[in-house]
Amino acid sequence: MRKVLFVCVENTFRSVLSQELFNSKAPSGWRAESAGVNPAQEVNPVVFWLLREVGINYVERKPQVVTPELVRDATRVVTFGCLDRCPIGAEEKGEDWPLPGSTGKSDDELRSVRDELSRRIDELIRRLSVAPETVQS
Repeated sequence: MRKVLFVCVENTFRSVLSQELFNSKAPSGWRAESAGVNPAQEVNPVVFWLLREVGINYVERKPQVVTPELVRDATRVVTFGCLDRCPIGAEEKGEDWPLPGSTGKSDDELRSVRDELSRRIDELIRRLSVAPETVQS
């Protein structure tokens, strides 16, 4: 099984949305996980309704810290402004998506972030299906 690892600072919003969006469309043999460089205690509650609006039923889990093992086991690493804080090896298989977090955003702005993540994930899946080991951003 090949993996995409999505990493944000707290593993509460962008990385969790990305994991669930990717897994809802993942090609055969692929799955996503998510983690944070400094994980919070809980996932942001807006994630539940943002995913429900697009037909994804999110099962809550605790945010987890990004580890060298998670990076090692990933085929691709996608970060949100924290690639330089990830364990060794992330940069070689990583790309950074500079998208805003949830703080201070209206519902429409949150939907826009979700929709942009979905668009980028569609593009990532297209690139993975062409050349999974050598995908470039």
